[in-house]
Amino acid sequence: MKQPTLASSTSVYDFLFIGLGAANSLLILSLYKNGLFDGKTIAIIEPSRKLTDEKTFCFWSTKEEVVALNLDELVSNSWKLIEIPGITKENINSLHYHHVKGPDLTNKTKEVLSQCEVNYFQSTLDHTPTLSSNYIEVTTGGSVVRCRKVFDSRPPTFSKLQKSQSSLYQSFYGWKIKTDQPVFDTSSMVLMDFNIPQHDATQFVYVLPFESDTALVELTRFGKEILTKEEAQTILQEHVGQLGTTFEKLEEEVGVIPMHSGTLEVADYGDNWIPTGARANLLKCSTGYAFHNMAEDAILQTKALKNNQKPVRETKKSRFAFYDRLLLKILSNTPLQGKRVFETLFKKVPVSTVLKFLREKTTPSEEVFIFSKLPLKLFLTAASKDIYHQISRLPILTLPFVFTTVAILLSFLQLEFIAWGVLAIGFLSVGLAHGALDHLTSRKIKSTKQLISFVLSYLLKGALFGIVWWFSSDVALVLFLLYSAWHFGQADFKEWNLKQGWQSFLWGVILLTAILFFHVEELSGILMQIPNLSSVDLLHQIPSSELILIQVLTVSSGLILARLNRSTNLLITLIYLLMASQLSLLMAFGIYFVLQHSMNGWKHLSLGLNKQTSVMWKNALPFTVGGAGILIYFLLFAGENHIGLFFILLSCLSLPHVFSMHHFYQLTSSK
Repeated sequence: MKQPTLASSTSVYDFLFIGLGAANSLLILSLYKNGLFDGKTIAIIEPSRKLTDEKTFCFWSTKEEVVALNLDELVSNSWKLIEIPGITKENINSLHYHHVKGPDLTNKTKEVLSQCEVNYFQSTLDHTPTLSSNYIEVTTGGSVVRCRKVFDSRPPTFSKLQKSQSSLYQSFYGWKIKTDQPVFDTSSMVLMDFNIPQHDATQFVYVLPFESDTALVELTRFGKEILTKEEAQTILQEHVGQLGTTFEKLEEEVGVIPMHSGTLEVADYGDNWIPTGARANLLKCSTGYAFHNMAEDAILQTKALKNNQKPVRETKKSRFAFYDRLLLKILSNTPLQGKRVFETLFKKVPVSTVLKFLREKTTPSEEVFIFSKLPLKLFLTAASKDIYHQISRLPILTLPFVFTTVAILLSFLQLEFIAWGVLAIGFLSVGLAHGALDHLTSRKIKSTKQLISFVLSYLLKGALFGIVWWFSSDVALVLFLLYSAWHFGQADFKEWNLKQGWQSFLWGVILLTAILFFHVEELSGILMQIPNLSSVDLLHQIPSSELILIQVLTVSSGLILARLNRSTNLLITLIYLLMASQLSLLMAFGIYFVLQHSMNGWKHLSLGLNKQTSVMWKNALPFTVGGAGILIYFLLFAGENHIGLFFILLSCLSLPHVFSMHHFYQLTSSK
């Protein structure tokens, strides 16, 4: 390799490689082989001089794949047989398990780079890169480096773990040994030998026999604690001692690989800044295998560069990310179950199928077969928790949209009672309950006297509105619809971080109109049960052409509002409300009220009051029971006009709630 020279302030390198580990080394070999270094200048930033010298790389593939991946000159050993001691020893069909020596990869890379115009910087990046239209500028060790294309293999950082995610270490320590006697079977390698102490983790020994008297014997741990050299030496000494021969230690290998099912945090510096290796999510988090993926990616990046195309990587299939999360969660929460899982897997599933699965090349039917052989309860428990956490992370708006779709299907199948049951549970657990927390939204209630005062004041507001109904049902109905529109719009715009004001009120009017005027016949039936209501006659007098015009204006206004605010949330809500026109009026309103409005309100209260759901339910319980009791009484004993009286009662309970939540939103916004 040519000696490093100080980069001038005007020179621009064609390629910059940050890190010279396996990923970038494989990429360099591929680019060189395809003539993409001809006449090009290269810069390399690598703080370590050791590079890959002390590492071992393994992968499994066919002989044809080895050639296609440009690895045929690097493979030092291959095995056709894989052994899991005490369980199986199998031929892996067309596959071979291959070994690549770190020094061989390093030396080959150095040999290639020696033929190129290269500047080497033994340092790290100092600052955030500066981007321009013609080049990327970085600083390293005080030098300014400008380049057109960057391949970045620095270790990634991870986002904060979600509840469904786990983080472990794969730590290993091994000896390359030479024994006095020929004790190794060179036709097979030992993939996992669990006949060692587990030490509250998942531990196994890995053996690569290079000669009958030479092998790499390595201890691997999947666990929260990193394997120490002292622990490993004790276990290895005992394990190798069982060979019945003396031995000499030729080399040692030490390493740690993150096993993290969280999201990578990698800055986006544009199409000319390309992450590689683990930074490109090429490391399988549940096993630590990456070499084959990196070799494939080197070919992919080379083709993209050769064809002057943007680099494109295949998105990881979501089901394999799910499988990885399950395994890591089991290894994290129940580390001693790891041995049982892997031993059961290799007892009941062919090794070649397991390897295919680990390469994420299996079909869904093959995966069903694999999981059917594993401890069912263990994986079902992990799967149910993972699915719950994934659903809980979805936007609240996903729930009413999906439920509307399901409710339409249930209605078609004449199973609508299932949807009603779900809504009833939601109404009691969140719909009523989020209003039953109003006593916590304004001021601290420190005594029974203050609580009684609040309840009396709350009921008085409702009673006063009941008097309005007594004197003029038409005025009360208009007021109820207006403050409901205001409240619904305020809550939705709060959730979507949109500016409160006339647009939020207009949105409330739009969604109520979308519910009511797409169910005019049912609306008339309900309004007719409200005593002394004359405006219901006006509803009957609306011609069908004018009704269609109202519906069109409602939808158009919703679309315009969504466009003005650039809000997909407004659009999605409008879409599912239109879909709900195929359902009954009460169910359409119930879907919005329970699964969107109440869920959002519950979330806002939880954040604003800094309370967990279980605590909130406990705080709400007395008022929830009281409210439910009043509603049940009216439904059972109100006679023929029970729906109309229920409507009036709901409006009376809603009025003080609307004022309480408005005050709460103002208070939390000011904070």
